[in-house]
Amino acid sequence: MKILLSELFCIAVFYHLSLMVLPSKLGELTYPYFLSKRIGLSMTEGLASLIASRVYDFFIVLIIFLFAIIGFQDILQINLPLTIFLLILLILAILFAFSHMSTFLGWISQLITISVRWTKFKNSKTLHWVQRKIHDMAEDFYAIKARRTHLSVSLVSLGSWMMIFYTFYAFLRGCGIEIPPFQVVFGSTVAVIANALPISGLGNWGTLEAGWAAGFLIVGLSKEEAITTGFGVHILIFLLCGIMAFLCWVFFNLSGQRQKQ
Repeated sequence: MKILLSELFCIAVFYHLSLMVLPSKLGELTYPYFLSKRIGLSMTEGLASLIASRVYDFFIVLIIFLFAIIGFQDILQINLPLTIFLLILLILAILFAFSHMSTFLGWISQLITISVRWTKFKNSKTLHWVQRKIHDMAEDFYAIKARRTHLSVSLVSLGSWMMIFYTFYAFLRGCGIEIPPFQVVFGSTVAVIANALPISGLGNWGTLEAGWAAGFLIVGLSKEEAITTGFGVHILIFLLCGIMAFLCWVFFNLSGQRQKQ
């Protein structure tokens, strides 16, 4: 199915705004929902593409963090070879799990089928629905793997993350804080990893700021600068998402009126 870049961009904007507004990462569910409503993609296909994109992002962020942590061995006082070894193992585990995701989901679907047959839940519509959805998602992951786009998608993900880190660097420079780009990458990577944890509250406040403050305290910013810039970058991201979401909403309304005409 072909998806217009303008449609996908607007869906991504609404999705990221939902992540910032809804608590406990409930905004993750809006991505497959918007894909289903706007493009007609099934919920399982939307979930599969969301999980795939998250795996690519996590893989790229871990690699960036691996290189960034090498420059802070003395500050962190860690066993660098052991840290690199553990991170490489984690990266390999992620790649292995992602490449065999269709197989894993297929096994889970079969286990549910077997358990339903041999338990009192034989007539449970909910379990049958879950089994079908997991089976459909396994097929969607197999289709993603068959396209063999891992390298191109990884490079695009790397480019997008480098632009994000450059935005953080420009923000800090705009606040009058002179800091090397390498330190910006390390500090903001800690914030990104902390923000990925499913423990955020309403408006996603607190998690990003805590990770940002921790990361930039390590690289040498004062406590006041680390906390202030953490709240500042969160407000900036929220405002940008809000403005772009409004523009995308206008675009959707105009495109809907044109289709009716």
